[in-house]
Amino acid sequence: MVSEVPAIGRNWWLFVVLGAVCVAVGIMAMVWPDITLLTLGIFAGIFLMIAAVMEIIDAIFGDPGGRALSALLGVITLIAGLICFRRPGESLLAIVIVIGIYLVAEGVFRIVRALGSEGRRWWGVGIGAFDAVVGIVILSWPELGLATLAIFFALSMLVRGIVTIVIGFKLRGLRNADTGPVEQTATFA
Repeated sequence: MVSEVPAIGRNWWLFVVLGAVCVAVGIMAMVWPDITLLTLGIFAGIFLMIAAVMEIIDAIFGDPGGRALSALLGVITLIAGLICFRRPGESLLAIVIVIGIYLVAEGVFRIVRALGSEGRRWWGVGIGAFDAVVGIVILSWPELGLATLAIFFALSMLVRGIVTIVIGFKLRGLRNADTGPVEQTATFA
């Protein structure tokens, strides 16, 4: 079995950029919770479009076992981003539903991917569960005010951004790792 970590590690900066965008969007949503729906829709659209591009790239060049999930998530994310750009200020309910559906879908896909991967699955399961729960809360109470929506969305973006930045910098250290076969051993204590 050949490790894909060095290949992914060479693109570590993509994780850091996505994480920085997530953190920036999260901070802006926290600082201005009463911000207009237009601005929230545009920020959500920016994030969703970047996330869609990364998922589609992963679907094209990523692990063959996860390509279908990445492609599906990329298409859902692209549609959500386009909706946010097309009509960012017309309806709070539309933005609530788009963000809620995105978070639930992304959370479920992240959990499925984590369960199918090796190593530290709990990171993927934990982040996926967090996103899915935030999405379910948003969808359960669509009459949430803009400030509450902004806070839930901000929390999701901050957690996602920090984790993505940490992963990016960890991958940076592994970009020149030996690409020889990976030996797996099991120990029982």
